[in-house]
Amino acid sequence: MFMALAGLFYLVALVCWIIILIHAFTKGGALQGILCLCVPFYILYYMFAKFEHEKKNLIILGYLGSIVIAVAIQMIFIGATMPR
Repeated sequence: MFMALAGLFYLVALVCWIIILIHAFTKGGALQGILCLCVPFYILYYMFAKFEHEKKNLIILGYLGSIVIAVAIQMIFIGATMPR
């Protein structure tokens, strides 16, 4: 149950990441897209500095918030299943 919920939040983060990645390739050029795809943490810079979308705040919140919530759910699940 918990892992399915975490998977759902990871899916939301994936969709938001794809939206940002499509924007990077189409509006920012191939170099921006490749950097977002290959360089760790470059997508965070791109999200806040160069990403322009009518629902920018919602997409960023969906990306970062979903990852945080999914990791928290996984930690709770791991803590609940550890032997005592």
